[in-house]
Amino acid sequence: MQIAEKIGNPTPALSLCSTAALLAGRPGNRPLPGMMSVDYAIVGNNASILVSPFSRFGNILDVCNVVKRVTSKNVDEFIAMVITSQILSIIDHLHSCMIIHADIKPDNFLLMNPVDLDSAIPCVQLIDFGVSIDLKLFPKDTTFRKVVTTECFTCIEMLERRPWTYQPDLYGVAGTTHVMLFGTYMEVQKDIVNWNIKARMPRYFRKTVWDNYFSSMLNIRDCNEMPNLQALRGRLLAEIEENRKYIRDKVSEFNQAILSG
Repeated sequence: MQIAEKIGNPTPALSLCSTAALLAGRPGNRPLPGMMSVDYAIVGNNASILVSPFSRFGNILDVCNVVKRVTSKNVDEFIAMVITSQILSIIDHLHSCMIIHADIKPDNFLLMNPVDLDSAIPCVQLIDFGVSIDLKLFPKDTTFRKVVTTECFTCIEMLERRPWTYQPDLYGVAGTTHVMLFGTYMEVQKDIVNWNIKARMPRYFRKTVWDNYFSSMLNIRDCNEMPNLQALRGRLLAEIEENRKYIRDKVSEFNQAILSG
């Protein structure tokens, strides 16, 4: 059995373990397979070791690089839809627990298994809760103004110096989808009113679907009006269902690429 170990100072370990406990223990919330599990944790005075299941495929960024190397193409847009729909479900569950991950990016989603259209278990898993924020520990309606300067992962609210809560996670989800679709980190630009991605979509893309997705994730009015992630997921699932026969071939090609890579 292969395992993954993360070694660091005690604080992230305690943060991750408490977050995992909250996810598992809050009434009405069942933990998802899409959340990282910690099988063992050793916490000392000056270091900690976390043991979790190993991913043979690596994170989404690794997977995108493998697909590009094997096929000379980016991840197919329908595969991106399948994985994004799973990510939206994972993040919706996380936010329903009033937890902000605060470090959503392609590197923090592991591909645990090949894509399976007939499985209810997600093939991706969210990891690294080291900087997560538990809103239950703050007064009601608390917002934040810290600006993260990580290139390509500074959300719109930070760029505009507006308060935020869950927005960095949603920006990170959009950025993760962008990496799958375009093979590059997401860059954004503002027109007269709205923010959009800079990348131009190929003509064969389902442009209406993706325009709605990115617009919803990037243009959030305020902390009281978050986009409906299940509605966005439903739009993707409807597109997947409509093209299921075609997508099965794309799933086979994708799985073959990651298994051979």
